[in-house]
Amino acid sequence: MNPDETQKSLDHKLSCVADLSQLNIRGYAEGGLADINKLDVILQGLGFTQKKADSQVGLSVLNTVLLLRRHEGARAKLAEAMTMGKSVGSCIEIIEDTIDEADI
Repeated sequence: MNPDETQKSLDHKLSCVADLSQLNIRGYAEGGLADINKLDVILQGLGFTQKKADSQVGLSVLNTVLLLRRHEGARAKLAEAMTMGKSVGSCIEIIEDTIDEADI
């Protein structure tokens, strides 16, 4: 995978996290299906069959929901820090201080 594909894949994973976080908090997501469809197109472009792409998207969604629920406290504190314009270092510190090592 070339660096551009890696960046696109990361962007779409983050987009999936953002959408599912909105869904978890508000009960709806603004990007939702469009972002999942973009991820599906990327996976197909990487040579995944439709069945394999569907499986990967499903697993990504499930993993993201489970992680968001497990680490809700960290997510809430991180969102607050980002809203306040805290530094990346401060945000990393919040994550490290909030998530118990046993949960990783």
